[in-house]
Amino acid sequence: MSPLTCSRLDEVRTALAQGHWPQACAADLRAHVEACARCAQEVLLTTHLQQTRAATVALAQPASASLLWWRAQLRRRNAALERAGRPLAAAHIFALIIALVVIARTVAAHWQTIADHALTPAEQPLSTVLGQWGLAPLLAAVAVITTLSGVVLYLSTNRQ
Repeated sequence: MSPLTCSRLDEVRTALAQGHWPQACAADLRAHVEACARCAQEVLLTTHLQQTRAATVALAQPASASLLWWRAQLRRRNAALERAGRPLAAAHIFALIIALVVIARTVAAHWQTIADHALTPAEQPLSTVLGQWGLAPLLAAVAVITTLSGVVLYLSTNRQ
């Protein structure tokens, strides 16, 4: 017999796998394991792994089935809420961008007028300061900002 192979190795493995080692196996097999280094190593390694597995399984304390079911339902619900929330988040970002564009466009359209009035003396009458458009651009900008802010706030609140 070579140290790498043994004719009775399958027999030893079967006895180990079935849990017959060493009490329920034949005396000649136990004698063979004591004489054969390869089979002795197989027994030592397999029994060590079996003991380690048994200790690990004993330490593992699985949760109750109802708790596991509840956690799975919670994970499933949270995943569905996350998938449903993606379009809402995109809508929030879109509304915010639109509001910022409207504000920037309003300021850019009236920037020269704002800068001119900021540099003019304060004694000028209000009608000269507002120019030919009057309060319309200012009121429109305030209305758009207020409306879009309300929409963004409404969409971002968490409804139960």
